[in-house]
Amino acid sequence: MAQEQRIAVIRFIVDKIKDVGKIKIQKLIYFLQMVFEVPFGYDYKMHYYGPYSEELNDDLVVMQVNNIVNVEADPAGYGYHIMPGSEKTTAMNEVLEKYSNSISKCLDSLKSFSPSQLEILGTLHFVNNVAGVSDEEKIIEKTAMLKPLFSKSSIEEMYNELKKLK
Repeated sequence: MAQEQRIAVIRFIVDKIKDVGKIKIQKLIYFLQMVFEVPFGYDYKMHYYGPYSEELNDDLVVMQVNNIVNVEADPAGYGYHIMPGSEKTTAMNEVLEKYSNSISKCLDSLKSFSPSQLEILGTLHFVNNVAGVSDEEKIIEKTAMLKPLFSKSSIEEMYNELKKLK
């Protein structure tokens, strides 16, 4: 997918949510690509907050420079707020026509989850589908090792949510 098309999808999501953080946008786009099969072409690696794409971060910078989104640090000192900017992108209609069902399903399934829940969910998915761990108990165990700040019960709860996405 061309950068202009990726930017159009990201802007559409920001328009829908109005104020989204970097962790949440990273995980929503991750799931759009990995589960809902929108071909962004981003590479993901495991990061402190779960699956992370440097290319997606670069696209957010391009969007900020071109006033497609506004990215502001949270005044309380934790995280960022990504909000619609004053400029639009021309690829919006073309991309949304092609991927609107996938985008709608993804947002309907995930937009109510907190960034922390999406961090766990994304890590579980990454461990299973990218790292190749297939046994449920081992997926939960590996995720607990990667995410020691989260309780095993919250990881198990998110694993059950992940199974609903497939």
